[in-house]
Amino acid sequence: MCPNSAHFLERLPMTDIIDIHTHTIASMHAYSTIREMAAAAKEKGLALLGISDHAPALPGTFHELFFHNFKVIRPAAYGIDLIMGAELNVLDHTGAVDLPEKALKKLHYAIASLHDLVIAPGSQE
Repeated sequence: MCPNSAHFLERLPMTDIIDIHTHTIASMHAYSTIREMAAAAKEKGLALLGISDHAPALPGTFHELFFHNFKVIRPAAYGIDLIMGAELNVLDHTGAVDLPEKALKKLHYAIASLHDLVIAPGSQE
């Protein structure tokens, strides 16, 4: 990086173009529907919205079947590019997650997270 590039980058405004770590009312701590979130994303000028509700191991979330039913969602109906995913819970030190491969294949993407309600913090030792 040239000496002046850091100063130049500080003056550039940051523009969000995608948001793929979002939760709907299907997650226990969010309060909007897919339709409401898509409208807000479109209003903010996002090019892509990803819905990544929590997978079943986190208390208060839906069963695995929720993630199998994404075929009924018509992304074109929302006026913004929409992808459907899940925020998976890492269950153990091997990296096992709480959705089986069959469900994962129904998703556009997945985020793997460590939530202390699912796995205790610490090391394997």
